[in-house]
This record gives sequence, C-alpha cells and structure tokens, in this order.
Amino acid sequence: MFATLGSWPRGIHVFLNETTKRSVEPWYLGYEERRRLTRDPRVVRQLELEDEWKDTCLEGVWMGFRRFARPLNDFKITEACFHEYLSFVGISNEYLRNRITSLFRLENSAEIDCLRVCKVLLTGLTEESTSSKFLDHCFRCIPSNPVSGDVEVDIVKKACEAQHTITDKKFPTELRIQQLEGVLRYFNEAEEPNFNLETFKDLFFHPDWCLWASSFIKCIYEAAAKYFSAPNGILPPVPLRWIKAAEPLPFDRNDIYDADALLLRNVEILGRENGDVKKRRKSPGKARSSKRRS
Repeated sequence: MFATLGSWPRGIHVFLNETTKRSVEPWYLGYEERRRLTRDPRVVRQLELEDEWKDTCLEGVWMGFRRFARPLNDFKITEACFHEYLSFVGISNEYLRNRITSLFRLENSAEIDCLRVCKVLLTGLTEESTSSKFLDHCFRCIPSNPVSGDVEVDIVKKACEAQHTITDKKFPTELRIQQLEGVLRYFNEAEEPNFNLETFKDLFFHPDWCLWASSFIKCIYEAAAKYFSAPNGILPPVPLRWIKAAEPLPFDRNDIYDADALLLRNVEILGRENGDVKKRRKSPGKARSSKRRS
C-alpha cells in the first residue's frame, strides 16, 4: 500500500493531509448557504420558487423583496409591510401605494404573496398585450432631449452627476444612479451608441443586464397600477399549475431531514436570517456584465 502511495505523483504526505481535512459544518456558514445545503423539502421548494427569478429582469426585485419577506412566513407579508416595501423602492404617493396593494392583495386575506407579485409583474413585462406598454413606461424615465426625444449621453451624464450630489442617498436614489450609469456604460462600450426603445428592450431582457433592469422597479409598479386596472386592462391570472406548485409545505419538527434542519428553523424563528440577507444582497441595479447579446 505504501509503495503504491509512494508512487502517487502528489506523494503520500499530500494524500494523508487531504484525508484529514474536515468539511465545514453547515451551522458555521451563512444563512443562505445553509438553506442551499439542507434537505428539508420545505426549504428545497422555497429555493426552487426563488430561483425562478434568477437571470430575469426581476432577479434584483426579488432581492429587494427578501428584505421584507421571510421564508418562515412563506414570503407572505402584511399590507402594512407591503406599504413599507413600496416606500422603500421609491413609491411615496399613498394613493398609488393603496392602488398597488389592492391589486396584489390575496383573496379573503390581508396578506401579500411576494412570489405571486413577482409572477404577475413578469407576466406584465413579457405578455404581448402589456409588454410594450410596461417597457415604454420604463424607458420614458430615462432623460432625453426634449425636442428630438433621443437619449443623449451628455443629458444622461448631467442627470447622473446631479444624483451623485445628493448627500442623503436613500435606496430610490441609488436605483436612479444605477439606471443612469447603466445607460452611460452602454454608450461607452457599444459600437453604435444609439440608445432607443429597441435597445432598451434588448438590454432589459438580457441575462447579463437583469440586475440593471430591476432598478426600474418603481416604473414597473407604476405601469402595473395603470395597465392592470380599468379602463386600461385587468390583472393577468396566475396559472393554476404555478399556484399549485407554489403551495408551501408544512414544517414538522418530528421530521428530521439533516443535522441542520432544526437549527436552521430556529434561526428563522428568532429572526436572525434578515441580517444575513441584507449583508449578502447584491445591488439590484448593477449589471453583471456590460456585454451585449450578439
């Protein structure tokens, strides 16, 4: 045996060193890492539903939701909490917040299902009947030439500089800066720097720009309030198959699926997961890459 190991290219001492290494126990990891490792079916289903927004224009939107929506409550929040969330993303008008809340309130309940909100918003952004309306509304929030209507680099740069002068930068200001910096990045790197509505649509649904697209969340909600209610339209139905798949699984303390299951549940009950979520949250307006789709 030693003769065999001695002939091993990396040597016997390297072999013995590798075999004595211990893996890190899950309870020493961050909350989100622990969720990814557990075998608890309840958590596994939650992660599958959360992963639906990855690489989509709502990936950053879901990150923002996670500051308010907890896995312990299956990502359902109260109306008051939803109002707080809407204010957080920049919707300061109380009438508009009430209108949006009434759209997404669950039937026979005073709760808001954040997963279902994302599903409805994605439908509005992708369905043929509403997509162009939503995207046009988002595009119009980018500063342009008042005469020609063209998005010009100097105008965007001036608007971006004005946002940077704001000393008390709250989250809506950060989102605005991310929107403008994304446009400037496009101008700097595009071979044909012509930023129009078609360019905006192309970037909005590109996986490399999904977090930048999420920075338009305020505009997305404004469009939903307009085009999901009379006389401009109705709230699109959520497929029953999706609703069935999104039904939360119950937690049973008698079912132990792995060594960390109960400890992970206790973290949620004590509310200690929120600090980890906020610390690890990526900026929802920052694109992963500036490369355009070929």
